[in-house]
Amino acid sequence: MKMRESIKRALQLLEKRDRTKLRFLVAIQILLNLLDLLGVALIGVIGALSVTGISSRDPGNQVSRILKFMQIENLTLQQQVGILAVIVTIVLVGKTLFSLFFTRKSLYFLGAKSAKVSKNILSKVLSQSLTSLQRRGVQDITFVIASGINSLILSVLGAAISLVSDFSLLLILTISLFIVSPSIALSSILFFGLVGFVLFRLMHNRAQEIGKEDAKLSVQTNNKLIEVLFSYRESIVRDRRAFYVEEVGNLQLSHSHILAERTFMPNISKYVIEISVILGALLVSGVQFLLQDATHAIATLSIFIAAGSRIAPATLRIQQSLIQIKTSMGVSGTTFEMLDELLDVQAETGESPRFVKEHKGFNPKVSLKSVSYIYPKNVNFEIRDLSFEIDSGKSLAIVGTSGSGKTTLMDLLLGVLEPAAGDIKISGKSPRDAITHWPGAISYVPQDVLVINGTIRENICLGYSPKEITDEEVFSALSEASLLDFVKKLPMGIHTQVGERGAQLSGGQRQRIGIARALISEPALIVLDEATSSLDGETESQITEALNKIKGRCTVVMIAHRLSSVRNSDLVIYLEQGKVLATGTFAEVREKVPNFDKQASLMGL
Repeated sequence: MKMRESIKRALQLLEKRDRTKLRFLVAIQILLNLLDLLGVALIGVIGALSVTGISSRDPGNQVSRILKFMQIENLTLQQQVGILAVIVTIVLVGKTLFSLFFTRKSLYFLGAKSAKVSKNILSKVLSQSLTSLQRRGVQDITFVIASGINSLILSVLGAAISLVSDFSLLLILTISLFIVSPSIALSSILFFGLVGFVLFRLMHNRAQEIGKEDAKLSVQTNNKLIEVLFSYRESIVRDRRAFYVEEVGNLQLSHSHILAERTFMPNISKYVIEISVILGALLVSGVQFLLQDATHAIATLSIFIAAGSRIAPATLRIQQSLIQIKTSMGVSGTTFEMLDELLDVQAETGESPRFVKEHKGFNPKVSLKSVSYIYPKNVNFEIRDLSFEIDSGKSLAIVGTSGSGKTTLMDLLLGVLEPAAGDIKISGKSPRDAITHWPGAISYVPQDVLVINGTIRENICLGYSPKEITDEEVFSALSEASLLDFVKKLPMGIHTQVGERGAQLSGGQRQRIGIARALISEPALIVLDEATSSLDGETESQITEALNKIKGRCTVVMIAHRLSSVRNSDLVIYLEQGKVLATGTFAEVREKVPNFDKQASLMGL
């Protein structure tokens, strides 16, 4: 992708009014460059005064007019030079300070917009169906949201602003030099232009390659770290820790080389420009002393050095901005791809709802009519023409062998997947509309509960601000999940740290954290996906008893392999290859499905 197109696409991420503000900030930066022109012109006046003063000659008409305009024509040479030097200092230093201020303003502005765009992109990502979300790895999504958008807006657009400002400075100085001395203007343009062009040609392709390698190695390193940390027990048992140490070490070494080269690249431009200014001054002075008298040569040299003192830093900044844009373009490749994928996705998350426990108007009746779904990754598996109803306050158990479609059916009920045909209604609305209309009325307990590195209270309140939920509400949820007695024995109670991924808890305790989290909002419909699989028999019995207590006021839908958890369900659905083989009570399904009856018998039921 070309640089111009990258800048254009980055600009399109901003709203129209934000682009207008950005143009205003750029315009101010361009106008500030007129102060550089004034400063260089005054340095030329000082040079002319110094040369003519030493030779006791008249300063000339132009210099005399400037002195008269400033009303210092009658002062001594020393006073004139002193006043002009003070003005030059104020003008050039003031311009630099103003530029710093507006550059900072621009970057903070872009930073705020970058955060807003990242928020919108995340909203779009979370508004996709599960199958769309799974097309990209977690690391890719994390990288785009956390780094990719910043690279596009802060790095690309920030550098683009600097480019426009510095190019305008070069243009203004060049035009003014042409008016004062065409020979100096031509020599400055040719000399610094040639230096800048050579640097750009040598470095811009490498800068983009470095950006791509940086993004690639960041994702690869993070993936390897997650792989070993999440499979820690396996890595010990299989004695693969040294392998992972070596792999991550090699990736880090490669990444460090890339980062070192990326950090060093701006220094190349810096030192080349410094050398160029010295060589340019020597070249210009040599030519002038050969072709002109000493007075004219010194005056010419002073103008060249004055202009060069502003042109050289501008050229350096242009080089660094070009390198930054090229590097960011390489980093932003994955970001552009994801933005293209999300182009037609409508963000659905809206404003975050507050924590509520009252769900007025919500009827936890679940209805499926002629629902069909084909799994994209497995065309041989499908759910076809599935229909059933579960009345308010009743319990539904979904059973079947592995791969029968239980989890897919659960995802359809939760609105995580959209059916290819048919209707799913919860309280008369689609699952997603019901969730949006009655936040907290539906809860879900996964098979593998996410436990963050925080306190028990923070884990129970996950997804809400802890300030919205009282300690009493947390205790109530813990009690319903049969975890309150355990928590009360802990020295810090609900404020006890559970460690990374709940390392301080047993598997059953982690699962009950998930159940307590689901019950905190006092849902009217609770969906459990193998929620008792990690529990011992006694705890499973306690959870089953707790669910039975809320069954009258709460509709319960569960997937379970442990048939003891489902035998008291009001309705049992047996799935096989996406098709319903039998529905009815636990006993009725046993009669209709021999395999199910065999499983129940083996479990002593």
